[in-house]
Amino acid sequence: MKLCCAVAVAVAVLVLALCSQGDSQTAVGPDKCCFEFYSKKLPANKINAYKMTRADCPKPGVILTTVGNKEICANPKVKQIQAIIEKIDNLFGTQTTTGAP
Repeated sequence: MKLCCAVAVAVAVLVLALCSQGDSQTAVGPDKCCFEFYSKKLPANKINAYKMTRADCPKPGVILTTVGNKEICANPKVKQIQAIIEKIDNLFGTQTTTGAP
């Protein structure tokens, strides 16, 4: 009887593992979520790209990429961040992830 329960538990764990891997492969957007936001002022000329976090992240965020390739999580509701996003969109025509046109 114990062997039967152990096999059932092992099968259940395997099924859950396969299901969760399948869900992660269908996610769209960056691999990261923002859990804390950068709170200092950011010079717009030091940001060359951005990407919005996925809809399944706990809170909406934007990942800004600096000219030195550093990623910074920011709050997309802040006016300064919105201005940076608008500047990048105007420069490159649409949302970018690499900073290249």
